Amino acid sequence: MPACSAADSAEVAEARARIEAEFGPRDDAAPPVGAGDSAAAADAPAGQGEPPVEEAGDAVGEAPNEDPPRAPAADPGAPAPDRDGSRPADEAAGGVDDETGRVDDEPGRVDVDALLALAHSAHASLDRLKATFAQRIENPLLGRTREGRGTWYQAGRNRFRMDFDEPAGDIYVADGACLWLYEPSLHDQVVVSRLEEGAEIGSVDILERLLSQARTTYDAVDEGVGEIGGVETRIVSLTPRELPARYVEVRLWIGVSDRYVRRFRIREENRTLRTVTLTPLEPEARIDPALFEYAPPEGVPVFPDDVRCG
Repeated sequence: MPACSAADSAEVAEARARIEAEFGPRDDAAPPVGAGDSAAAADAPAGQGEPPVEEAGDAVGEAPNEDPPRAPAADPGAPAPDRDGSRPADEAAGGVDDETGRVDDEPGRVDVDALLALAHSAHASLDRLKATFAQRIENPLLGRTREGRGTWYQAGRNRFRMDFDEPAGDIYVADGACLWLYEPSLHDQVVVSRLEEGAEIGSVDILERLLSQARTTYDAVDEGVGEIGGVETRIVSLTPRELPARYVEVRLWIGVSDRYVRRFRIREENRTLRTVTLTPLEPEARIDPALFEYAPPEGVPVFPDDVRCG
C-alpha cells in the first residue's frame, strides 16, 4: 500500500487526537505522525503551548459549572432550568450555607460504594439506550473547545451512535467491528479505528468503563444532590488511586430513582475535559439495528484506508 503523504499524516494525527480525547487511545497504531505533531501545534493560538482549561459555564447548551447543581426548590418564581436541565449555581434554589458551602442534603450521607454498584448493575442490564445529549470537549492540546448536541444510541457494548444536530452532519458510529468518525464540520474525511475485544470495546461504552472501574481503581466521594432534566441525582466524584491514570478526574450524576447516569465529566491525563449530559433518557428504547451500520459518503477519503471492518 502506498505510504501516506505528509498532509495525510497530519490530518490523521489530528483526527486521532480527537478520537483519543473522546474515546481514549486506540490499540491499532496510527501511521507515522511527525507532521501531525506540528499540525496540532500550529492549530493552537500563537504563544499558547498548553493553555489552562477553563471550567465550563452553565450557558444554554453548555456543560455546567464545576460546582454541583443544587437541589430544586418548589418556588414557582425560581429561574427556569437551562435546556439541558441544569441550573446555574448562582441561580439555583435549595438553600446553600454560605459559610460551609453545603447543599441541603449533606454530602457524604449515602453509601457511595453501594450507589456505584447499583448504578453499574442498572447500566449493565440495559440492552438499548437512547438519549438526547449535550457535549463539551475542551482540548488544551489543540487550544480549542468543541460543543455539540444530538441523539445518542447504544446497543450492548460495541454498537454505538452519536448523531449530531450541532454541528450538523457530524456522526460517530461503532458498528460492532469498527469505530467511524465523520466530522464534516472540521474535515471532509472519515477516520476509522478497528474495535478489538477488551479495552477497545470498553472505550466505546464509556459508561460501562467508568462504572465497572469506579470501585476498584478510584476513591469515590459523595458530593450531595443535583438535578438533571428534572431528575434528582446523586453526584459522585472519583479520584484514581494510582497515577498515571487514563482519567485523572471523574464526576458522575446518578439518578436517585433509577440509578442511571444522567451526566458524566472526565478529565484525561492530557487535561482534555469532556462533559456529556444525557437527558431525557429512554432505557430499552426501540432502536433500528440499521442505525449501527455505516458506509462512508461517496467520494470522501477514509483514513487509514487499510483498516478492515465487518
